[in-house]
Amino acid sequence: MYDTILTTRENVMRLVPVAAILCAVAVPAAAQSRAETDAVRRLNDPMVQEGVAMAMSALAGIVLDTKVGPLARYTDPESDIRPSDTLRDVERRRDPHFEARLHERTRRAVGTVGAMSSDALAMSGELARTADRLRAALAPLAGLAETYSDDN
Repeated sequence: MYDTILTTRENVMRLVPVAAILCAVAVPAAAQSRAETDAVRRLNDPMVQEGVAMAMSALAGIVLDTKVGPLARYTDPESDIRPSDTLRDVERRRDPHFEARLHERTRRAVGTVGAMSSDALAMSGELARTADRLRAALAPLAGLAETYSDDN
């Protein structure tokens, strides 16, 4: 039953892209370097998380200092936006603690990236083994596809 299914060129060719994608994911994961391991470790460091959050807050501050008052009348003539308002002024009226919330969410997001990176790094060995098994399983199928194309 499986011989019939797997010997058709269409079915073999459907498996090849899936295996190629899995191998492409596994190869970089398996090629981890000390620098990558250090980067993951740093992302899990609360001091680094705080530093990234501070840097992002500074960048957000630049955007928040953009004057939006002159354009407000075009978006909502009935709004409480004054001609001299910045985006920070508008947001602060809506939520007086928005900057603290933004900072905390950013810090938590960096922590989440660190945790995900740690897990991905831990999985890299298993992904490499899976890629090796896929390559071994696809080798005979690739041979079948070549034989089939040589016959036609």
